[in-house]
Amino acid sequence: MQILKSFNLLMCFLAELMMVASLGYIGFHTYSHPFGKYLTGLGLPLLAIILWGIFAAPRSAYRLESPFRTLFALVLFGITALLLYRYDQVGIAITFGSIALLSQLLALVLKQ
Repeated sequence: MQILKSFNLLMCFLAELMMVASLGYIGFHTYSHPFGKYLTGLGLPLLAIILWGIFAAPRSAYRLESPFRTLFALVLFGITALLLYRYDQVGIAITFGSIALLSQLLALVLKQ
């Protein structure tokens, strides 16, 4: 059971990193003006990191309880997957969404 929990923690961490990288990619491809590119390319990942750090980080003082934290993570991951899909990254969106959904459901079942 401990191996499964460790594997799921790794999957969750990789999904978080992919979310940040994907939001950066989306932000830099949203606008044609350089100011807009940098604002959204750096702002979207920064916003996701701040929200994740406040509501989902293990050592956060405001960490949400288990079912709400899972819902929060699924909303962030879902928004990222939808944005990837919207910007013609269909394969990456499906892969990312599947990994994120699987890891969050497994975390809910394993009570992580």
